[in-house]
Formats: sequence, C-alpha cells, structure tokens
Amino acid sequence: MKNLLIFTAMLFASVQLSASHLASELNLRLFDQSYFTVTLDNQFFGTPVKRFSIDHLEPGSHYLRVTQLHYSHYGPYAPPVVVFNGYIDVPARSKIHAMIDRQFRFRINKIFALAPAPVFIEPFPYNNPMPANYGMSEYEFNQLRNTISGVSFESSKMQMARQVIAYNFFTSYQVAEILRLMTFESSKLDLAKEAYHKTVDKQNYHRLNELFTFESSVLNLNNYILGG
Repeated sequence: MKNLLIFTAMLFASVQLSASHLASELNLRLFDQSYFTVTLDNQFFGTPVKRFSIDHLEPGSHYLRVTQLHYSHYGPYAPPVVVFNGYIDVPARSKIHAMIDRQFRFRINKIFALAPAPVFIEPFPYNNPMPANYGMSEYEFNQLRNTISGVSFESSKMQMARQVIAYNFFTSYQVAEILRLMTFESSKLDLAKEAYHKTVDKQNYHRLNELFTFESSVLNLNNYILGG
C-alpha cells in the first residue's frame, strides 16, 4: 500500500508538471521607455512600470490592453492614453521581448526558446517490473513533439531537441518524428547522430534514411554509426 501511495503521488506530480511545461514568459516595454499599466486577459496590473514581465503564460491568444502614463517630477502632466488594445499570439515555451512601437503596434523584438523540463520516466511499482529498454511513453512524446513544433526558429528547435535527447531514450520511430520537425538537412543529420546512442531499437535506424534528401547525408550517418 505504501508503494502504491508513493507511485500515485509521483504520477500526480508528473501530470501537474506536464500541464505547465508549455508556459511562456512575456517582457514588454514602450518605445520611449515611459510608464504604463497593463490589462492582460481579465487581470489588471495597476502599478505603473517601465518594463512589464509575466511568466507562466499559456500559449495561444491573449487580450492585451496597454495604457501609457505621462509623468514628470511634479506628477502626471497629461491624461492616460491607451496605446494598444487587442489580441496577441504567444508561442509555446518562449521568452518574448516585445514593445509597443511609435505606431502603437505590438512588436516582438526577440524571442528565445525555453528548454522543456526534462522528462523522467518513473519506475513502475516493484511488483510489476518492466524492461529498462523502452522509449518515451506516447503521451510524453506527443507533448514533446507539440512543444518543438510550436517554436518558429530552427536553432531553437535544435536546442530543445538536444536537451531532451540528453535526458531520455527513444524508439527509432520517435527519432524520425523529431527529425520531421526540422527543415534543414544539416539539422536532421546532426540530431540523427546525437539520438542514435539513445535509441532502444538501433536495428531499425535504417528507416531514417528516407528522411534525407541527399545521398551524402545517408552515407554520412551510416559511416558515423559504423564508426561509433
């Protein structure tokens, strides 16, 4: 009974982690570094700031209202002005640096991918042992695939994939699905090499050959495998 309670608690914690692993961070300022207040969705942030930051922001569409405040040493010298009132799209697992520009448009200046939390596969109860050589569960892998596909830049996708490969094992099918999310041949080749040593069914790795456009990439990968 004690082992069952521990396992249930671990499973609950895992579900809680998965529910927030797509969250992003938004950092916002005005073009002239003036003070402003923010309404995000149904929440009003009434403290005047020059830089607004919020994390744990779920991906998708959010309502944003930004009100510019005019201050001097003697206090406000002009009425507040709404400089943005509309919806913004927040990508998954991203750190966003944005501004309201001179034309009162929401503009993203920089965006960085946030690494997904490492996915650790918890052991089954001791009375139900399972072989050690298995890939990620279908649920965990689908979450991973959705996270990577939600990132726009190839370099960010590569960084996220590499971090996950370092902590997990995969089937050859799962490796192939990760490679399909990449655009460039060089990215696919680099990930195929890195994931080979974390693949549980290496005998099926030849199936990745069809994902490459150039025969030189296939030969490069095969030489790497034979040399490794």
